Amino acid sequence: MKSMLEELKDVKIKKHTVTSIEYDCKSEEKEDEVFDQVHNIVTNHLDDFAKITFDVEADHKVKVEISEN
Repeated sequence: MKSMLEELKDVKIKKHTVTSIEYDCKSEEKEDEVFDQVHNIVTNHLDDFAKITFDVEADHKVKVEISEN
C-alpha cells in the first residue's frame, strides 16, 4: 500500500516538494550539528533545491524547510 505522499507524488502535474523538519535540539551543540548538515546540503546539492531555510526558535528548536526543484 502506498503512503499518502507517494500517491500525491504520482500525479503527473508539475510540482514542487517542500519538506519541513523541526528538531528539538536541547543545546547549541545540537543546533550546530543541524546547521552543519544544512551547510553540507547547500555545498553539495545546490542544483537540487529552490530554497532552504534554517530558523532557530525558542528553547533550542530548529526548523529546516527545503523546497525541491
